[in-house]
Amino acid sequence: MSWLVDTLVTTGALIALVLVLRRPVARHFGPGMAYALWLLPLLRMLLPTLTVTVPAAPVAEPVFIAGEVVTTTTAAAPSFDPWLALTVLWLGGAMLFLALRLGGYFLLRHRALRGAQLIERRGAVRVIESDAIAVPAAFGVIDQIVALPRGFAEASDPVAYELALAHELEHHAGRDIAVNFAMQPLLALHWFNPLAWAGWRALRRDQEAACDARVLAGRDSAARAAYARLIADFARGPDLALASPMACAVLTEKSIVYRLRSLTMTEPSTTRRLAGRLLIAAGVLALPLTASITYAAQDAPAPPAAPEAPGAPLKMEKKIVIVEKDSGSKDDGKLKTRVVTKDGKTVVFKTDKDLSDDEIDKKVDEAMAGMPDMPDAPGGPGGPGEHRIVIRRMGPEGMAKHMTFDTETIEGKNCKGGEPTEVDESSDADGQRHRIKIKICAREFAKTTAADAIRKARDEVANDKGIPADIRAKVLKQLDEELERNAKQG
Repeated sequence: MSWLVDTLVTTGALIALVLVLRRPVARHFGPGMAYALWLLPLLRMLLPTLTVTVPAAPVAEPVFIAGEVVTTTTAAAPSFDPWLALTVLWLGGAMLFLALRLGGYFLLRHRALRGAQLIERRGAVRVIESDAIAVPAAFGVIDQIVALPRGFAEASDPVAYELALAHELEHHAGRDIAVNFAMQPLLALHWFNPLAWAGWRALRRDQEAACDARVLAGRDSAARAAYARLIADFARGPDLALASPMACAVLTEKSIVYRLRSLTMTEPSTTRRLAGRLLIAAGVLALPLTASITYAAQDAPAPPAAPEAPGAPLKMEKKIVIVEKDSGSKDDGKLKTRVVTKDGKTVVFKTDKDLSDDEIDKKVDEAMAGMPDMPDAPGGPGGPGEHRIVIRRMGPEGMAKHMTFDTETIEGKNCKGGEPTEVDESSDADGQRHRIKIKICAREFAKTTAADAIRKARDEVANDKGIPADIRAKVLKQLDEELERNAKQG
């Protein structure tokens, strides 16, 4: 609806502009340029709406007023909308106008062709004589016809006949009937506007004057005089609406004078014609500046997802398990266990001997002194203090084997397995999260093999009830896979 209103206003303004400019343009650049000016309102009617995308307005946060209750009352819609009634009247009148105009044209064409006699053919144009036609007229956009009054060919001298025929043929060559049809939707849009009807009459005068100029181009003064007499003879002819007659009722006496005066104008020079074409081209290029514009809101970006709630802090634990036994028994369940906190580390000492506290402290000191350096993991997720399990096994021969489970790579010699493999992340009953990665390091002495160290370490992990059951199961799975890899490597 807004497009129709914008088009009505803008084309009305352009019609007024052309009415002001047409005479000066005809005087300086010729009648053809004045006729071409009518392209501006016609093309503006066909100009589509331009859509401009604008960023979506931010969504306002709701405002709550404490202690107040705000009630919004919506007024009931009126039972009668005057704007709707005017719109219906406007568009209904436009449809009726088009129906009458097109119906009248096709009725006249039907009457002209009924009982008509074919006189000759000029290219694709049929020249006929008809009792229904009082003045020479051109019909048809596709099936092109020049209709002459009955007996016109015999009654007219050859010069008048050729000039009249040339005029109507020039209407077909200049596509003037097609222009008349194209202007009807614009005129229908303005059916109630006197300015538009004045524009239609001016268009027809400019159309005839431009056609006259094309017919007389290069002809002598005698032909011009004969042509002027011919126009005057048919000046009182009927209004054939969409057809292009030699003269029609819309042409008043003042308009006939304008048209005859145009015949006396000097033909514009090549430079002036070029300047006139540039003027029309500039007007056409400026038309988009008058286009109707609609604003489409750009889709608002989706709000960023809310950050996940931080999980429970990772359980920080450094645990060192030292196993020392003289017997060759693999049953670690019978070992005596002593838990010692030393230098901020939890040390679990397991032995099959009866040792005093001082002896145990000495063993712990010796064991820790012989352990490889294991720096803390870096900060951030998986940072310092994540679940780390270090197992150091002491055999009867005094040989030490180390198994390290950690969240970070332990840089040490004799380590196997490359980067640590993440086992899993889980939470215990207290909501504490455990995440563990495993890396296997081993010191080999004498005849003890890496496989022996892994198997013994596996036994220690299996019997250590201090490790959560789910993590213990997954660590054992990793150790089993390491044993399998060792077996395949021979």
